[in-house]
Amino acid sequence: MHPRDKEIWLAIDQGLRAIDWEAWFGCPEGADYLSPAGHEVTARAVAGLTAFFDSRWLPKAVTSSLASGRASDTFVGLGRAAPVLQIMNGAERGAWVEAVRWWAAYAFLEEAGVPGLASVRRDARRDVTLSRFLHTQTQARLALMGAARGLPVELEPTKASGGPGDVRIGPVFIEVVTFAEDQKLQDYEQFRQNCRVHLLTLDRDRDIYWEGDFPELLNGNDFETWKKQTEEAAQQCVASRSPVNVLSSAGRRLTVHPGTAPQGTTLTGDTMESDQGKRLLGKVRGKCAKTEGAGTAWIWVEDHSGLFHFPMPFAGMSLAAKSDALADLFGPLLGEYVHVAGIIVSNAARRRLPLPLDEDALRPAAQGFQRGLPLDRVRETIVIPRRILLPEQTNLISRMCDAEAAALDWALRRLGVPGGVTSLLANSITPQWVSPLWTP
Repeated sequence: MHPRDKEIWLAIDQGLRAIDWEAWFGCPEGADYLSPAGHEVTARAVAGLTAFFDSRWLPKAVTSSLASGRASDTFVGLGRAAPVLQIMNGAERGAWVEAVRWWAAYAFLEEAGVPGLASVRRDARRDVTLSRFLHTQTQARLALMGAARGLPVELEPTKASGGPGDVRIGPVFIEVVTFAEDQKLQDYEQFRQNCRVHLLTLDRDRDIYWEGDFPELLNGNDFETWKKQTEEAAQQCVASRSPVNVLSSAGRRLTVHPGTAPQGTTLTGDTMESDQGKRLLGKVRGKCAKTEGAGTAWIWVEDHSGLFHFPMPFAGMSLAAKSDALADLFGPLLGEYVHVAGIIVSNAARRRLPLPLDEDALRPAAQGFQRGLPLDRVRETIVIPRRILLPEQTNLISRMCDAEAAALDWALRRLGVPGGVTSLLANSITPQWVSPLWTP
């Protein structure tokens, strides 16, 4: 991090400066990966995101995150994407390009006068949560992809039964589902981290170490009791120079020993498992039920759970196998809810350069797409249409998925940046992705 950025974030941490999008992007001196045109776009993006969310949104996101302490809150989620807060070498470039895509989508939709944008902006300002932020991002991205194909787009379109939907692209009515991380796993991982930090404080200036089990997930009062028990055990161990056990209500044992931990000493916790398929099916089923009065609708699932990339059987499958697996999962649901034209599951994640080659998987009941996106993202999208096909709509969605990589440059040209992403990066940086430039 550049010294100027360190100053800014120290001031934010001390309450001497409110966080804003300028701090989130980072100071120009630290962004040596940008060309002069890139610095100009940063300034436009800062102004545009501030105007879209308003100046109070980011400070409110920070306040709500600190108050709840939950790992999936808005600011923590945004922090993972902030160019200035990237710790992996070179990651700030990709994070910056992704942030510019956010701004470019909003800016283009506003300049084009897309119906419903004011409603989306109002909802985003009122609901300062990560789930709403991700939902808003998906609405804007899909609308931009449709506009880049030369199609009329509308945000928050009216359903046949009344009330708004999410996006209409030409004849395609889309409802968005945000599939986030399993909060149960997140909560327990945060709890274990709190336990580790507490034990480290007890180890300070004491010749002791711990082995055994973390307790089960405890509420506030029970956690304070456990901390007091471990503190007393540490003091007793130091005084007696002998091991002392701490037992949890579930019978898990944690032992503090005198001396230095031998090699192989471990601390373990509950084995927390999540049936992602069951969670995903339940989430989509709920949306199917809610859209029965909307007429023919597509369900777009934007996956932020790690389903495609965490170490688990599904993540390790080929694109074709993933397509078959999701078709098997959702096939009965499409038979049950005949108004659903199809279900789409999509995930984008950062990858090390060079990116893998684009790939298509045309399967009997689904179609999979893998596309490299500027600068260091890969998006996998699987389209599962119902058995009675709507070929026009299915083909429209397929074309959108196929050409998504070019949508950002298309939007930038219409916002007065004719050179696209390549012109915004310093000459020493060569994007290692290839996508044809096209116009509808």
